Amino acid sequence: MLFDGDCGICTYFADLVKRIDRQSLFQVFPYQSFSEETLRPWGISHADCRQRLQVISRRGRVYRGAFAVNYFYYHYFPWSLLVILTYAFPVLLLLELVGYGLVARNRTLLSRWFGMKACGVQPSSAVRREDGPRNG
Repeated sequence: MLFDGDCGICTYFADLVKRIDRQSLFQVFPYQSFSEETLRPWGISHADCRQRLQVISRRGRVYRGAFAVNYFYYHYFPWSLLVILTYAFPVLLLLELVGYGLVARNRTLLSRWFGMKACGVQPSSAVRREDGPRNG
């Protein structure tokens, strides 16, 4: 799972994922930990990661945004029931997509409102991992 490590909302969600993921099914990293070259085999760029959450499955499929959130929650009961319900009723999925988009576009402002760090790290100061994210 690749999130924006420079975003308070994103970092909060990543910490929540780590607490929920008791089975260690997912690895969670800020995308800034990887070079764009390292992410290229999955068709992911830093620009993609700045816009929305990215999850790479064990099979190499990439889930983005709200679909990445759903992919994660689908692996944990009772959250999986909510994900199934969301896909069973397209209006719920539409609401989720709109909500995710609103939060993603306003995350800097929301981070400030909630007293979180808000996009203060410069990209050049990020540490780069060259080994790439392991699928999961």
